[in-house]
Amino acid sequence: MKKYASILAVLVLLLGLAALSYAAPAEIPSDTTAVIAKGKTQITLGGELRFRGMYGSNLGVMDKDSYGKTKTEYYLDPKDGVVKNRTVLDGDGSRNKAYYDYRVILNMEAKVSPNTTGYVELQSGTFTTDNVTWGSQTGGARGNYPFGNTKESNVTIRQAWIQYQGSGLLGVPAGFKVGRQLIKFGYGLFFDHTYFGDDAILVFVQPMKELTIAAHTIKFREGNETLNDDSTAYGILAAYAGKGFGLSADVTYVDDQNLRGYDLNSNNFFISSTPGLADYSIHLWNFGLRGNVDDIAGTGLNFRADVEFQTGKLDAPTGHDPKFKGWAALAGLDYKFKTIPLTLTAEYAIGSGNDDSEDIKAFITALGQEQHYTFVYEYLAPSACNFGANSRTGLCNTQYVKFGGAYDITKDLKAELYGYWLRAVEDVAINKNVGTGTAPSPDKDLGWEVDAKVTYQIDKGLKYWVEGGYFWPGDAYKLSGDKDADDAWAVRHGIQLNF
Repeated sequence: MKKYASILAVLVLLLGLAALSYAAPAEIPSDTTAVIAKGKTQITLGGELRFRGMYGSNLGVMDKDSYGKTKTEYYLDPKDGVVKNRTVLDGDGSRNKAYYDYRVILNMEAKVSPNTTGYVELQSGTFTTDNVTWGSQTGGARGNYPFGNTKESNVTIRQAWIQYQGSGLLGVPAGFKVGRQLIKFGYGLFFDHTYFGDDAILVFVQPMKELTIAAHTIKFREGNETLNDDSTAYGILAAYAGKGFGLSADVTYVDDQNLRGYDLNSNNFFISSTPGLADYSIHLWNFGLRGNVDDIAGTGLNFRADVEFQTGKLDAPTGHDPKFKGWAALAGLDYKFKTIPLTLTAEYAIGSGNDDSEDIKAFITALGQEQHYTFVYEYLAPSACNFGANSRTGLCNTQYVKFGGAYDITKDLKAELYGYWLRAVEDVAINKNVGTGTAPSPDKDLGWEVDAKVTYQIDKGLKYWVEGGYFWPGDAYKLSGDKDADDAWAVRHGIQLNF
């Protein structure tokens, strides 16, 4: 009963917001920029406050009889970097999840000259997430009811960098960016670290206005400063922005020295102190090539494409060094109508998966914890690449066809609706250890999903939204005894102020 009451409340709120959107807005002061100056230095302050509520059902994508049973869960202990296991209840003993969370961001930009900028951004959360769950901490209150009255979050550095750009050294625009920064290659199929960021050095040059060439080094992990046991990426990239079209390419080499292992079943790399695994080293190359054409022949049709190839090897102590052979591709069309505020999107994407060979054919991804395409399948549920919940493995062993659109109902009210057909590249049995009876046969059928989002711009910098997805799982989610998995769905609403 509570579930339906919650859904009804959300619908009533949406209808109310739609009515408000037609009302005349109150007068607000003219735009201003808040700055603090010392000499000729200009300092600009900004930030974000975000509060969200989440409700989801069957996000483990099983059946109702499988919840409340115990399972063995493997995890990476952040204290000592060792893979451990523990016995837990599937779905925490319940098929439903509900909670609120918040995020706080504060940033400062220091522009000391037209060529030199410094930037610092602080974010609430922990070292593994930016979201702070309401009521997640206890022990602050005293008295007979010692709950609440707590400090729920730490403050961490999300960005901290210096950027310089000038033309005195090479005679053409050139510069560098050093420090902790948000990094994404192309459309983010292989690498998207804009969730937290990385420590990196980027140098760039623009031999012509349309062409940018850059080289970078990114530090992922420093084991011991006196030994070769860290993880670093090196790369070069080039981007050409023509009139109505763009081309870009990059090459990235990930050199991870020792102290890591690879689980072929879960497609996970991990730090481990287990004897025999400490000699693993990763030597991964990723090649990306992308292009886009905007407003083709004045029709309002936009096209984009991205292809990624991987090679290299995993040095193993067993004497056999598996080769990396992953790949991925994406192609999309967007059509923007000229007479109505509607944009239609059609997209196809695919990423390779592991088969029975000893090589690593799964498309290796390095992504943040945010949503990359579907709201349920990729963001909240076990995927065909990694059977753990909230896997967020991107296109690894997954292909999809997406169709839908975005419509501006009014100036301040926007709606999006997309449907997905999902299929694995290699056969999988995601729930092979769930239930009783004969284990299910591997299958490529992942299912279907529909995602929707409605956003209302309440005021300048202030928005409210409701988003969600409904997932119909396919035969790849069958449980032991040939039982079908139940449908999964989730709804989340939030309010956000940017300043």
